Amino acid sequence: YLTYAEMFMPTTNYWNVGHGRIPGEVHEDAEGVQIARVLGKNMALTLKMVQNAKEHHLVFPEKEAKIMTNFVR
Repeated sequence: YLTYAEMFMPTTNYWNVGHGRIPGEVHEDAEGVQIARVLGKNMALTLKMVQNAKEHHLVFPEKEAKIMTNFVR
């Protein structure tokens, strides 16, 4: 649902999930740890790009007024 709000959304290489049954066990989920690491890097890059755009006075597009049709014509 976040994509309909015209937001920048950092992504990762799989579902944002880590698995563990007891406290600390999630750190043994190598795939989950990698997903969190990739997401963190992509979040940092997104923030840097937005800051860079503001510093260089990039004009962000204006939002259009939403047209609501409820998929019915």
